[in-house]
Amino acid sequence: MKNTIQAIKILSSVGLLTIALPLTAVSAAAATPATAIKAPALPQHWELDLSHTRIGFEVEHLGYSTTMGRFNKADGAVHYDIKNPNNTTLRFSIDTDSIDTGWEARDEHLRGEDFFNSEKYPTMTFESTKVNFINPQQAIVTGDFTLLGKTKPLTLNVTLKKIAVSPMTKEPVIGFRATGTIDRTKFGMDAFAKAITTNVPIQIDGELTYIKMQ
Repeated sequence: MKNTIQAIKILSSVGLLTIALPLTAVSAAAATPATAIKAPALPQHWELDLSHTRIGFEVEHLGYSTTMGRFNKADGAVHYDIKNPNNTTLRFSIDTDSIDTGWEARDEHLRGEDFFNSEKYPTMTFESTKVNFINPQQAIVTGDFTLLGKTKPLTLNVTLKKIAVSPMTKEPVIGFRATGTIDRTKFGMDAFAKAITTNVPIQIDGELTYIKMQ
C-alpha cells in the first residue's frame, strides 16, 4: 500500500490544526479521521452556512417524471471533536414552509395538511445520537429525526469533502455531503402513497463555518 498522504492545514485563532488523510484504503482498525493533529482538546463548534447549502429531495410522480425540491430555510450546528471524532454531535432544524419545488401551487399543497402541515408543525429536526467514522472522510451518523410530531431513527451517510481555510473569508470551512432516505409514511405522511414516492431520498450539500467559542 502506498504511504501517500494529503496534508490539510487549518490556521485559526485557536492554534494550528493539521489533519493527515490517507489517500489509499484504510483498514477498519485504523479508520480514524485524523492521524496527526495539533489542536485544542475541546470540541470545535461549527454552524451551517445556508448561503452555501442545499437541502434537497426528489420524488417520482406516477412513474412518469421526477420532481426535485429543496428547503430554503434551516439552521444547524456541529460540535466536531477533532481528537475524538466519533464524539462529534450534529443538530439541524429545517423550516417546512420553506419547501420549494419550483411551482407555487404544488408548494402550497405540500405545506398543507396532506403533507407537511406547516402551520401546525413549522419545523422538522435531526439530532445525532451516534457518529461512526469508517475512514478519514466518511461517517455513518445515526440520530433522531422528528417530522409531524413523530420521532424516528434516521441514518445519514456523511462525506467530508474539504476542510481548509476559505480564500474568501480567510476562515476555516468544512464542506460536506449527507445522504439518506426517509419513509414518509412512518411519520403519518401517507397521502397519495400510490402515486408519489414514499421512500424519499434526501441529499444535503453544504458548508460549515467555524465559530470561536467564547
